[in-house]
Amino acid sequence: DEPRGYPPYHPTMMVALLLYAYSRGVYSSRRIARACEERLDFQAVTALNRPDFRTISEFRRRHLAALAGLFVQVLALCRRAGLVRLGHVAVDGTKLRAKASKHKAMSYGRMGPAEAELAAEVEGWLAQAEDTDAAEDAALGTDRRGDEMPTWMRDKQRRLERIRAAKAELEAEARAAEAAKPNPGNKADGSPRGRRGRKPKHPPGEPKPSAQRNFTDPESRIMKGRDGFVQAYNAQAAVDATAQVIVAHHLTNSAADQ
Repeated sequence: DEPRGYPPYHPTMMVALLLYAYSRGVYSSRRIARACEERLDFQAVTALNRPDFRTISEFRRRHLAALAGLFVQVLALCRRAGLVRLGHVAVDGTKLRAKASKHKAMSYGRMGPAEAELAAEVEGWLAQAEDTDAAEDAALGTDRRGDEMPTWMRDKQRRLERIRAAKAELEAEARAAEAAKPNPGNKADGSPRGRRGRKPKHPPGEPKPSAQRNFTDPESRIMKGRDGFVQAYNAQAAVDATAQVIVAHHLTNSAADQ
């Protein structure tokens, strides 16, 4: 009943997430969202928060200009720290180039072109992210992540569940019907007396192969009516013979009037 939705994620976390994802070559908002659920390195960046792909995409679009400027500053600082490529930042066992070298120094004349190079790299990141999201939105729709269970699989799964439930009900009914049959008693020697009549074609207590159960209305049964066999209920009414007044009514799934 809360109309305002979830509280927003902290901007610092969202910026860190985008920066880390792009530096690792992950530009799709959907892939970033899945990585927040599946990858430990992304979970470390987000402190186990799991923003939706729409939230990630909208945050980038809303703050595109600010992110571009901020990412350039981050990359510039990384260069000053001796990080040749931001893509080397990772977790456990991945190399982190942070040793000082003679190439760390940069002249003022070189700083201008270097900044332009970094700005172009950041612009490429953001453009690729936008293009990737646009292509995925066109292919999947704006509300789908892309890793959902296919409709045909969901339908088959639901049908399998209904079949199993109906099968269990038929088996329970067969066991109850077998238990309700009168006990023929025992022979003179104490052994159980067999039931008279024809030998059953299927084991006692098991449903007949022809037993049916409707998935849409499991309590209904197939009954013979004026126009042939239909899936139906048997509506019964008791009428006073003298006054022609209905004195009772009953709805059953048994074809025989009771």
